Amino acid sequence: MRTVRLGAAAAVIILAASATPALAEHRGVTSDDAAGLGVTSARAGAVVERLRELPLPLRPFAPKAASAKATPPSLPALESRRQQVYAELHSLGPASVPALARALRDPDPGMRRNVAVALDVVGGGWWHFPDGRRKLDLRPALPALLTALQDSDPGVRAWAAQDIGDIGAAAGSAVPRLLAMLRSPDAESRGAACNALGGIGIAARGALPDLRRALDDPVPEVRQAARAAIASIGRASVVH
Repeated sequence: MRTVRLGAAAAVIILAASATPALAEHRGVTSDDAAGLGVTSARAGAVVERLRELPLPLRPFAPKAASAKATPPSLPALESRRQQVYAELHSLGPASVPALARALRDPDPGMRRNVAVALDVVGGGWWHFPDGRRKLDLRPALPALLTALQDSDPGVRAWAAQDIGDIGAAAGSAVPRLLAMLRSPDAESRGAACNALGGIGIAARGALPDLRRALDDPVPEVRQAARAAIASIGRASVVH
């Protein structure tokens, strides 16, 4: 289980098979990558669609919201289903990322939030999957994530920023939009922008003056996120 602090808030999450390795190597990709690329987008889209059936991670059920005709599944059952969806998305490999990126345009903000969280799960490298802990490359989703930074829903904006931070230095083009987000009146957005800039690292060196100003933010969590981002960029600069 991982706690991801986004500003003032915290969200808790609980080729064909017969292809030879030589062929995959000749094409410049690994066997795992080739297998993932061979999965149809329709299959990946169907798995992503199952996120719609789930509430946000560990959201409590209010008794008054329960249907008179049906009792909602227990929380452990829902979380088991969620973990299964995440595991399937991870096992599909690169095919999952474009499918998730498309779903960031869904009209339902709850679905967009679930999709943004799922991108962090498969691309953040912190979730243990049955097939390993390998991160999926989120770079194909970057255009959709940049758009999601301006989503009407603050949770979508915050998780999109988290996803951009997962991409690392390759997401350097997002820095101007993250700096704009750092000036948001919404503390959750400001904190998420700090997290993302820290994740981008050396490519976000130009954001250091703004991050230093964020050390005086009125919200403690934003100040903490700004300090962590400054330290992360500093470590990345030393390495390079």
